[in-house]
Amino acid sequence: MKKINTLMATGVLFFALLSAGRAEAALEKGSVAPVFPALEKTAESPMVILYFFKHSAKASLKGLKHLKSEYAAYKAAGIAVFAISKDDPKALDQYLAQNPVPFPVIRDEGKIFKDYGVQVIFPTTYVLGPGGRITDTLEGGGPTSKQFITTVAQRSLQLKKDDLAEKLYTAVLEKAPEDAEAQAGLGQLYLKKGKFDRAEQAFSKLVKLSPKHAILGQEGLAAVHLKKGETAKAVAVAEDIQKADPQSGFVHLVKANVLAGRGDRDGAMTEYKRAIEGKLSRDWQRAEAYNQVGRIHSERGEYNQAESMYQQAVNQNPYSAEILTNRGALFEKTGEPKKALALYRQALTVDPEDQVAMLLSKRIAQHLDFKEDMARQERIDNLVADLAERYKSGQAAPVDRSDPWSSRPMTIAFLGLKSTGGGLLREGMADVLQQEIATQVMASQRVSVVEREILEKLLTELKLGSSELADPETALKLGKILAARLIVTGNLVQVPGGVRLSLRVIDPETSAVKITYADEMNQDQTLLKLADVSGKILSQRIKILYPLRGKIALVEEGEQVILNLGRKHGIQPGVRMKIIAEGEAVVVDGKTIGHRKKKVGRLEIVEVEDAMSYGRLTETVAAIQKDQKVLEDVQEQKDKKKTF
Repeated sequence: MKKINTLMATGVLFFALLSAGRAEAALEKGSVAPVFPALEKTAESPMVILYFFKHSAKASLKGLKHLKSEYAAYKAAGIAVFAISKDDPKALDQYLAQNPVPFPVIRDEGKIFKDYGVQVIFPTTYVLGPGGRITDTLEGGGPTSKQFITTVAQRSLQLKKDDLAEKLYTAVLEKAPEDAEAQAGLGQLYLKKGKFDRAEQAFSKLVKLSPKHAILGQEGLAAVHLKKGETAKAVAVAEDIQKADPQSGFVHLVKANVLAGRGDRDGAMTEYKRAIEGKLSRDWQRAEAYNQVGRIHSERGEYNQAESMYQQAVNQNPYSAEILTNRGALFEKTGEPKKALALYRQALTVDPEDQVAMLLSKRIAQHLDFKEDMARQERIDNLVADLAERYKSGQAAPVDRSDPWSSRPMTIAFLGLKSTGGGLLREGMADVLQQEIATQVMASQRVSVVEREILEKLLTELKLGSSELADPETALKLGKILAARLIVTGNLVQVPGGVRLSLRVIDPETSAVKITYADEMNQDQTLLKLADVSGKILSQRIKILYPLRGKIALVEEGEQVILNLGRKHGIQPGVRMKIIAEGEAVVVDGKTIGHRKKKVGRLEIVEVEDAMSYGRLTETVAAIQKDQKVLEDVQEQKDKKKTF
């Protein structure tokens, strides 16, 4: 097999690892490692180190001691370590009794060595990423070597174990101040943390270090310029790289990212493909290109091509929660929810705090639970069949208009956030943001939201995709058959430094846009925070535009009245309402255009049932009578809460 250290010249993050000497490893990068019993227990570990050694070899023992000294830091970062030997069990046990190690030592009869293609004369190490994928095969060297340390540091950086990465890079530079890989790693770390000045200093130092390392530094500087929004500078630096190395694909990767940020997906696709065809110095760079090509294919509905690209991206970089969730979301689109859930869980192994993976995982788990609920499925199937027939015949849902004054239940239909404009957002990001906003809106208990399962089945039945939903006429027609008083549509667009959310709330009966809303998610705001704020503001604006209106159904003894508004209308204990009666007519040119409203009292809701509620009179100006109108005092509620 090719020597792994020949890949160092191209910067593909493979390094010689464990001792002078030679072993032959047959497994390739990106393949799933053979499983043995102890390895099965590490499913939740984002990274596993397998150290094949011979206890009688000095280089092996040196490596074993180093792993022992660093194991506490690795364990704290969630990295699992196994030492594997096929030495004579008695001799090995005797050695370990005198030199115990804190990680498992696997006594192999030869099967594991054979499965991994290892013929040990000197040690060999495999590094496994999420899903048991091989990310590094390291032959020779030793865990004390800077090559091993920078490998673990780079993978730790990809796993967001920044403290461990910084510690390891710093340790290498203390012993070898001119080590290019460690210097580049620190630059990446600073860039990731938004410390642009320090990142630029680290990469500039590489450029000055030697012509051999100049390209590595220039790539870092181009990445800094991109992060700062200095696209012209980024492209200029990338073009300098291409002049020095005409085979480099990096300039095309930079240009592709710039074009994607401008919304030119066709142009971006061309450049990403050129980047893949060229030479890229990092496996994560190649993974980025594959990932973005897959994203564009997915947006176009070219799912087979998208899956091929995502698979390549995962093989190159299984440490990316974004790539794993993109592939999982694609499986959702193609009707393979269990595969999707497995990938979301892998993404959470990589980054337990990744909110997109977290929310997608929650959503697909709910979907799978729904699949098990046969009674609910039957109810929804029957409802969808009726709705589909109404849509095809152009028949709106029946609405009771016998009482034009009293509020009808407020139902909202979210008809999809569209990822559009600049940038290439993550798969499923718009969906989970919409779902969380809908959840927050429902939490207000003022409105109900059309169930996602109903809407998805209906769209499938009608063969309506995102392009059809973008047609206003189609959206309004859907709103009417769903008996939705409001429909919500919107866009999610990547902008410099974050993501911009735009929402439009439309009355399907009048086609009038009732609410427009926009907000941005930047580095200081999470997806959940954006959904939380957006949902609360949306609920408040709906409440102001559509205050509850009803009538007194019964006046009881004392200070209590019963209203024709209940839980299904969104009324809750604590709501305050004005009691009004029609006063004198307002006449213009001999024509009555309305009546002045006369306040006769106030009440506060104290108890709620499904279709009615009980109010306690708090103010009486005139006689309170049956059939008098009541109107929610939104201003008083707003002043009371001081929420926005």
